[in-house]
Amino acid sequence: MNEEKSNLLQKSNGRQASFNVALSQSPRHQQHTSKKKKSLLTIHNIIYICGIYLLYSKIKSRCTPPKTFELDDYPTPPSESVDNNNESYRIPKIIHQSYKSEATLPLEWSDTPTRWKELHPTYKYMFWSDDDNRKLIEQYYPWFLDTYDSYPAPIQRADAARYFAVLHHGGIYADMDILPIRNVDPLLYKFNLHENTDKQMLVAETYNLGLTNALFASIPNSTVLHDFVRELPSHTKPLHGFELFIPHFAVLLSTGPTRLWIYLNKHRETILTLNPAGWGQCHQCKQKQCVPQEGSFFETRKGGSWHKWDTRIMNFIFCHVHFCIWSGLCGLLWLYYNFIANKNGKMLDNSHDLEEQREMNDVTGKKRKWNTSNIGSLENATFLLRILVSQYRFPLYCGVILILVL
Repeated sequence: MNEEKSNLLQKSNGRQASFNVALSQSPRHQQHTSKKKKSLLTIHNIIYICGIYLLYSKIKSRCTPPKTFELDDYPTPPSESVDNNNESYRIPKIIHQSYKSEATLPLEWSDTPTRWKELHPTYKYMFWSDDDNRKLIEQYYPWFLDTYDSYPAPIQRADAARYFAVLHHGGIYADMDILPIRNVDPLLYKFNLHENTDKQMLVAETYNLGLTNALFASIPNSTVLHDFVRELPSHTKPLHGFELFIPHFAVLLSTGPTRLWIYLNKHRETILTLNPAGWGQCHQCKQKQCVPQEGSFFETRKGGSWHKWDTRIMNFIFCHVHFCIWSGLCGLLWLYYNFIANKNGKMLDNSHDLEEQREMNDVTGKKRKWNTSNIGSLENATFLLRILVSQYRFPLYCGVILILVL
């Protein structure tokens, strides 16, 4: 009797094992298994990962210290080279600055020329008004006069004129919002060192790793600067007719710092750079924390007199790039839900999320009730929080990350 029972049990176990093997090999079971594996790669999970990465990137960028200025890189020149005035320097001791006219300087810039002259008594100071700029072009570079007059924005003419002034005379150009803290002889002296004999220009860097035309210096008749200005007439319409709609980019790409950056980036071997800390540039996103570092040559005041609405938009995007990316991702997913998924009667492949939500709903229906006797109790607060998490988990996640990366 016992032997018959054991035989029957073995047969039933064998049938069950064969049934399990057959079930595991069936297409329906394989399809169900593959769905479980695919559930890990739903759009929701991808967005969750992107949010964590953007938050990490934001924290990392905030904690990264700014570039430092190494004072030892710019030694003080020997007294004999200073006494010889211009003769010992490849870049002449000339300071160029430009505005509509010296009489119309804004109050915050009114002492800029005086500061330059006081700290550089052996330098020649040249102020370029709008009339002076045009006379320079007309007298020495008449081939550019038609292009110069055709620029729609005054800042484009001011940008172009500064290149020609430094090309013709050599020396240092600085915007009116850049004030010297100390004498710039160490800059010219470093340019004279043997390892820099092949350099033709000294150009300031910005915090976005680009180059700027707000502060630069050059030897007279620099080959690289000459070739650069020769290309300017071919960039009068950099946006192919859309200059009126985004004027800031039209300026940047025609005569502004971006145009200079694009060109000089191809000729890095001919330029020497000065990092942002060295010329006291304020970070666009940290204006209130702008303090010149010890030993820097300059400090910067509020500028951007030519900025318009599109400049403010661009600056906001530059300073809040993580916020803009995350907003775009969440916005695109919301559009997908409302205009594509719902319209076609389909849902995203989020079976994993739906399964968790069903389990949460089961728990809320069976084990949790609203406590009417004590409305403000911790139990009710927890009840509401769990409902919010179960029903609106993804929107809450988007909102929290959005606030953190702002």
